[in-house]
Parts: sequence; structure tokens; C-alpha cells
Amino acid sequence: MMILVDVFVPGIDKNYDFQLNETIVISAVLEEVGEMIGQKEHLNIVGNIDDLQLCDKKRQVLLPKNKTLAECKIMTGASLILV
Repeated sequence: MMILVDVFVPGIDKNYDFQLNETIVISAVLEEVGEMIGQKEHLNIVGNIDDLQLCDKKRQVLLPKNKTLAECKIMTGASLILV
């Protein structure tokens, strides 16, 4: 199932809306989100994509990269932070 989430990127002080598959592991979500933001902003993400983390803004926790959005209880309307 697809869910709609808000992703805030403090490094560029911008919010993005993403429609994501809740059954994909966080590591794949990070790769997809990083690529999409890079394309939209005409930026190259410097460094290793493995260094990126997604945080649940409401619960203030890092999302484990080996779990899915569903396993992390992320639902439509969630606010995430990409760091």
C-alpha cells in the first residue's frame, strides 16, 4: 500500500511530499528520496547515501534501515526528517 508522507530536509530547509510504498525497507526509501530531492533541486548528495537517516518527527526516533515503513508504524500523514 502506498502512503503519503512529508519529508523535511534541514540541510536545505525544505519540505517535500512523497508517496511511498510502506512495504519497502528504509534503506531503499532513503536511496529513492535522496535521488528525487537531488534531481528536483539539481544537487548532488555529497558523501555516502548510507550515511543518511530518516527520523520520525513525532516520536523523535531514527528509523532502522532494515525495517519497512509499515514495521516502523509510519502511516499516511507522517512527518519525517532526512538527516
